[in-house]
Amino acid sequence: MNTQVKRAPLAQRLKQGLVEGIEYAGGEATLATTLVPIGRSFTGEEVAAIRTRRRMSQAQFANLLAVNVKTLQSWEQGVRKPSKPTMRLLQIFDSPEDFRAVLVPGD
Repeated sequence: MNTQVKRAPLAQRLKQGLVEGIEYAGGEATLATTLVPIGRSFTGEEVAAIRTRRRMSQAQFANLLAVNVKTLQSWEQGVRKPSKPTMRLLQIFDSPEDFRAVLVPGD
């Protein structure tokens, strides 16, 4: 089953973007905004707690985060800290309800 969404041709999407930009600049339209929760840092204990709550092994969680198991272990032991993008993923795994509007945009 093919679940790909057919997109409009590039020229049509660019034209629509320009029309919307001109309308906004002229005060005829407002921009849709989405509030994203502020990023935060996680301690090694918190990383391990997130993994445990999700009932995942270190290998599974490392695979999900696209890192080596040794890297995950070093985070959980407090030897190293995850990168900012990984901290954001951890934040999503920790509190998915905070990101629901961002992850599943409304109609």
